Amino acid sequence: MDDSITVQPLPYRTRQRTFTFLLGLFLVSLPFLYLYATGYRFDFRKPTTLISTGGLYLAVDHTEAEIYIDNALVRETRTFRRAFYAQNLDVGTHRVHVQKEGYHTWVKELPVSKHLVTEATAFNMPVVPQIRVISPWQSATGTPIVRTPLPFASTTHSIIATTTIATTSLVANPEYASLRGHFSTTTPTTTPSRGIAGTTTISVAESTTSTVIANGVRLFMDGEELYATWVGSFENMPYYYCAADFPRYEDSRATSTIPLIEEIESEETEFVMHPLETVSVDDPCDPTIRMDRKSQKVRDFDFFPGREGIVIMALEDGIYAVEIDDRSWQNMQPVLLGEKFEMYLENGNVYVYDGHLIYQIFFNTELS
Repeated sequence: MDDSITVQPLPYRTRQRTFTFLLGLFLVSLPFLYLYATGYRFDFRKPTTLISTGGLYLAVDHTEAEIYIDNALVRETRTFRRAFYAQNLDVGTHRVHVQKEGYHTWVKELPVSKHLVTEATAFNMPVVPQIRVISPWQSATGTPIVRTPLPFASTTHSIIATTTIATTSLVANPEYASLRGHFSTTTPTTTPSRGIAGTTTISVAESTTSTVIANGVRLFMDGEELYATWVGSFENMPYYYCAADFPRYEDSRATSTIPLIEEIESEETEFVMHPLETVSVDDPCDPTIRMDRKSQKVRDFDFFPGREGIVIMALEDGIYAVEIDDRSWQNMQPVLLGEKFEMYLENGNVYVYDGHLIYQIFFNTELS
């Protein structure tokens, strides 16, 4: 007995009708697919109305950071995901927050243009700095000795805070002696002698930072002001150097679309649907931005280690990280607060001198 099943082909007329139906469905939907791909959406308040939309591409520092658009939580970044892409955003100005517990919040108002993607990079400095203390003297086991505790930071290692130490227990710290010569001063500086009560005078050569160039950006002082100017190729210039003025964000504005959010594992922008907003060669500008210095004297400055578009500067009341992007404003976040700090960068490490101790600051420690 033959148990095989024979499949009969559909009749020719049925196949022809099916093909005609699918072809007609494709042709009818084609205009809608084109409009969707080019950034048009239906206004959910008026379903018969088509509106233009844009997008936002945002790179972030930390995983598990909360991202808000127009004061509404849209995403919490996950492990190994450091960027996200928002589609379906109304044309106009949007307010973006990136926050995480234990870190300073990044806030910016950004314009979204029709059929284009606005690009931005957020950063979040730890509220409690992570530092390593480098003192002039240390114990026989290598533990740094300080005169007072450090309430402004969290140390990555043990320290001894005391006012009286037996002279025989003190060991000069060679790392301190090596680093100390990199900090400038206009007057002789004193450090504790082996007996703590006395002092030993050491001479330090004076040095002043005036211009720094890296990754197509030149930082320079003009009078009391610090400026960043683009000196690289026009094709690689970030859009914010020549961004046009735009209106401020209005919290009362009604939203006509629902944002679509996509997380991106890398910080490459080839995943975005629409082209990134760029500066037109037909609209030249002066790509120079004045850095926010809180009306204080800039004691020193450099590029933030391992980050493009961020400047680290020493002001009268501490060390700050400041973004070059001045759309709406420049985010400025404290790195280490204290009066008249001096700063020195070497091989991606940041060292700060307070007149007695040297601190190495760590930036890659994520708080759990």
